[in-house]
Amino acid sequence: MRIQKTEWGYIEWMYIHEESNATQSMNVGITVILPGKHQYPHIHAEEQMLYILDGEGIYTINGNTMTLRKGMYIYMEAGTSHETVNTGTVPLKELLVSNPVYYEPHFADCKPSDESTIIPDSLYTAVEAIRTQLLETFHMPFTIYDDQGTIILQSRSFPDFCLTKCNPVHKPKECACMLEQSLPGTLSPNCDQFVCPHGMTVYQFPLLFQNKCIGSIRGGHILLSYSETTCIKGLYDTTQSTAIGIRRLLKQIGKTITSFCEFDSARRELQEKKNAIKQTVYHQEQLAENLRVAQDTVTNLKINHHFLFNTLNSMANIALKSGSDELYNAIIDLSKMFRYTMKSELRFVALDAELSYLENYLNLQRLRYGQALVVEYEINEALRQISVPFNFLQPIVENAFTHGFRDCDLQKRIRIQVEGCGTHARISIYNNGAVLDKVTLNRVTKGLKGNSGHGLSLIYTKLQSAYGGDFDMNIRSVSKEETCVWVTVPIKQYEETAP
Repeated sequence: MRIQKTEWGYIEWMYIHEESNATQSMNVGITVILPGKHQYPHIHAEEQMLYILDGEGIYTINGNTMTLRKGMYIYMEAGTSHETVNTGTVPLKELLVSNPVYYEPHFADCKPSDESTIIPDSLYTAVEAIRTQLLETFHMPFTIYDDQGTIILQSRSFPDFCLTKCNPVHKPKECACMLEQSLPGTLSPNCDQFVCPHGMTVYQFPLLFQNKCIGSIRGGHILLSYSETTCIKGLYDTTQSTAIGIRRLLKQIGKTITSFCEFDSARRELQEKKNAIKQTVYHQEQLAENLRVAQDTVTNLKINHHFLFNTLNSMANIALKSGSDELYNAIIDLSKMFRYTMKSELRFVALDAELSYLENYLNLQRLRYGQALVVEYEINEALRQISVPFNFLQPIVENAFTHGFRDCDLQKRIRIQVEGCGTHARISIYNNGAVLDKVTLNRVTKGLKGNSGHGLSLIYTKLQSAYGGDFDMNIRSVSKEETCVWVTVPIKQYEETAP
């Protein structure tokens, strides 16, 4: 039986699994917290069951405080925040059983990237794809870097000790744990470990894809004293089983990221083969059949829309006769939007038509927000008749309402600016909603080209289809008050084609 001494007591390990043994994973031991000692708040990377063998203490689990005594037990899921104080006069003894938890994200729910095999973009696409269903569920400190040492994603769950000493979240360049020169340069999948100047142990795993190191994941930031005399006040002296669980979890996250890269690469290969098949005569026949079906569908939609327009006109007349001017105007705006979106045969329209459609949409938003919404236009009149993709502008503004204004209780401001830049026109959409930090801005900007199938990525795909490489789209934060999405397109006058 091996004894691990800590600042708060010790653990008699009855069994600790070997990390190299994939068939065994459970850890079993007896935890002894000495009278008056305190296990400071910490987060487990594995699920745990504690059975009280002797003594009593105050346990705080995810903010809920309770008193546990001999004969009682408690189960904690992975990611649980845990704190214990021995309030008795005898050692508080617990039977500790811990077991790792394995997370399996569903890659089938993630959209593929249409980019060529550019490894850094593959990494950004992978992180974005598993961010919401995997990474954001972990309440532990970790940072993901690309191969240049740029932070792609960083959690906010760093210990208060780290935030007080060097604040890696807001000042990563001043934190020894974040330094670029610590990034791995080898193709070894093994864990690297180092201790920062403040005594925190940090683990790091390389992200290996196609025989290249495309980045790394770093985390832990825990105290490992291995002694009852070495301690940092207010900081939990981490047990060996918890440290093993953290290493295993970081390794699993890294494996998930590289597995997605492999999955996405294979999916792109498959897509290329499908595209080749589309060139065959058989596929041309299928396209012709699909076209006939689509034409029938459009005809049916036009019939249904004809009924819808008649109904809206009737409602507008009723609203006008009853003196409900606001309702009348809203119905007219909605009718104009329906009529505009029916123009499915159009690929390009005049910018002026896009601005009119956007104004109809904003009128409906004014109905919702009233004077809390302010819209400003700064339009170069000479550019109103340039050719732009059909229905590309309104989704960008809608994105501001969906994401930028989601937690905004102040007056909401939208500013549309159109200006000439040599042979191109720049269309900028400003909003005073949530301002993106550098890490989020970098991730979102990289994700534009990831063809995720939703949000601004759809607009990027539409512009790419319309202009090839002769356009630009980007996002930037303006001072500390505004976020701007801007699109640059070639100046070409719109010419209406005969129906």
